[in-house]
Amino acid sequence: MDESFLKSLNVLYVEDEVDIIQLVEKRFAPKFNQFVSVTSAEEALETFKNNNFDLILTDYLLQGINGMEFAKEVLKIKSKVPIILITGYVDMQFLVEAINMGITQFVSKPIQFRLLRNAINNAVESVVLEHLLNKSREQELELLKYKDMYNTMQHDATLRKELHIMRNDMFKKYYHDGDNPVTHNGWQLEVFYRSLDIVSGDTYTCRTLDNGNLIIFVADAMGKGISASITSLVSVSLINYIIKQQNHNKNISGEEEIRLIVEQCVSFMRENLVEDEVLCAIFAYFDFNENKLRYASFSMPRMLYQTIDGHVEKLPSNNLPIMPYAVDTFIDSVDLSNISKVALFTDGIVESETKEGVLYSAYLNEDFLKSPFLKSFLNNVYNHLDGFGDDTTVFFIRRPFTNIIKEKVYYFPTRYDKLDEASEIIRQEMIDCNINADEYDSFFTAFSECIMNAYEHGNLAITFDIKHELIKNGDYEEELLKKEKNNDKMITVRYVYCSDNESKYIIVGIRDEGAGYPETVFKNAIGDTTKFNGRGIKIIDYYTDIFFFSEDRREIFIGIKVN
Repeated sequence: MDESFLKSLNVLYVEDEVDIIQLVEKRFAPKFNQFVSVTSAEEALETFKNNNFDLILTDYLLQGINGMEFAKEVLKIKSKVPIILITGYVDMQFLVEAINMGITQFVSKPIQFRLLRNAINNAVESVVLEHLLNKSREQELELLKYKDMYNTMQHDATLRKELHIMRNDMFKKYYHDGDNPVTHNGWQLEVFYRSLDIVSGDTYTCRTLDNGNLIIFVADAMGKGISASITSLVSVSLINYIIKQQNHNKNISGEEEIRLIVEQCVSFMRENLVEDEVLCAIFAYFDFNENKLRYASFSMPRMLYQTIDGHVEKLPSNNLPIMPYAVDTFIDSVDLSNISKVALFTDGIVESETKEGVLYSAYLNEDFLKSPFLKSFLNNVYNHLDGFGDDTTVFFIRRPFTNIIKEKVYYFPTRYDKLDEASEIIRQEMIDCNINADEYDSFFTAFSECIMNAYEHGNLAITFDIKHELIKNGDYEEELLKKEKNNDKMITVRYVYCSDNESKYIIVGIRDEGAGYPETVFKNAIGDTTKFNGRGIKIIDYYTDIFFFSEDRREIFIGIKVN
């Protein structure tokens, strides 16, 4: 629909998490005449009674009155106002009850802005048609809306299944040789994944093996619609199964292991492809024991890697696509010792058309070279593209600590009055490196979140539930000071200033001596970072260019590009 109509509408948004409100307001508020946000259903009801709103967006889980109860009260006042319920619930009985009550649209949590935009457009159609259509036409539209709701629910269920099959064992983790200092050597991996349809022709899995090596498998099935997506998902499921079985065999070399995995997968997939179908795929095996990248690329875009001294090299495809008939399989290798970063792509990015009308592949090498992190790479991509023309997957694997210009380590006792001092020391380090620290206030917001977590949840072992109860009873600060007195644990802050040839960046590590960040942080979060659990992690992700954790989960590293 023509979104210019939205400029005439007034919207009321109910959400009790301020950081989510800020994200939604930034994306959607400019589209409307008025966009009023409140943090409780009680306040929202009073606001609604005293103003004229054309659309309601409400979270389901709210303090006090929940979103369903709030919607019920709103509909008593204005029975035809469209209401979009934002919820993590997928229970069919719950959804049917909400539909019968008068809820117009649903958006699953965590919020995906594309789905929210679609829900808004669908919801306000009734407002548009109120000016244009008669009563019978409105009734016909309602039936179509219910069908759209059902299709949306099917979309979400299918996507959840796809994401459940995919794996990313390296999500926000830092792999390094534990016998050396943490900044001596190591690898960190980031992924961008974007599906344009119900299920994607692109799928992947990223697995750490029992021998300490890493394998990345990316599939891009070429065929007709859902059939191609099924092929892609089957191949990923197969790889996960092969790896599970292979992990019991610890007496083979990396070269033997990658060949076994590739040949088993290729043999099975050839037998299960239909006549007009091919499977493009890449197997990238990081053999850290022998310091080699072994790969088999089946008609995939060229991999890129950057040497430590700043040269970009290309690894072309070395196999035909996987087809129903058999051909020889080739596996090549490259020495990792002089490589600082590697990138893998599907054709969704390299074959997208830029604003100038040329393929993005013309800019790929340059953007890769000047991007120390995936987020900065994607910012460069979006300077050229309005969007992607196909399903897109990007893997960005790098040594975060190459070309170190300066490294300093500081130790702080577990004292609340030392937290600001730590922040000022990092600020001064940036100034000493000729970095204008005042330009990076948002980074210090993330730093404050990290060091507070090290102090509070790490060394003082105050859980979220305990903290909530202490704040509720007014005992929070008193309890912190009490726990401090007998606590001899330290907080370590590491400042690392690095060069990536055409750019510079800093990484700050904050380490505590507690139990480490909870495993829930490392759940299989494929795609958007809105899948993160916890307000603190969302803040850290939003205000940094990169963040990741040490293998023992006791140190979080946050980084920003500074030129």
